[in-house]
Amino acid sequence: MGKIVYNSPFNTLKVEEDYQRVRGKKLRDFRILKNDAVVILPFLDNDTIIIEKQFRFPVNRKLLELPAGSIEKGEKREVAVKRELAEETGYSPKKVKFMFKAWNNPALMNYFEYYYLAWDLYKTKKNLDENEVITPIKMKFNDAIEMVYNGKIKDTKTMLALMFYKNMNKINKLRI
Repeated sequence: MGKIVYNSPFNTLKVEEDYQRVRGKKLRDFRILKNDAVVILPFLDNDTIIIEKQFRFPVNRKLLELPAGSIEKGEKREVAVKRELAEETGYSPKKVKFMFKAWNNPALMNYFEYYYLAWDLYKTKKNLDENEVITPIKMKFNDAIEMVYNGKIKDTKTMLALMFYKNMNKINKLRI
């Protein structure tokens, strides 16, 4: 049910009409339908990560973000991690480890983001999608944490991955 009002290889905007809500009320609403995605926290060494400066059309500015991207239909998540990291940064990981999954914004979107660590990186070929404007940046992990606290990193998925990894190291020694 509903009408697709926009469709691209990356996103679909579908307006749901007479969508059933709690307490029997019928409301017109919309949601963005999208493939599940991976978010990657890539380590060059124990202290250095790769973060990206990426232009984002909806906010009309460049943001500092971790590499991330959609999982293609039928693709395994670990394969998507390796593909997206290589495409966006020019590095491939020998090792990946799942951290957690979360809904990005369940009020608007239906997809999960799967968060991964990646390490033992080796140089490969960067291959950006046509709609991507990305500059990879090497950065100390603790500098990235400081940028979360001082408001220079504003991307939710990046903040969540960095803080989760930092705190899980204290609790469970989740290390690369």
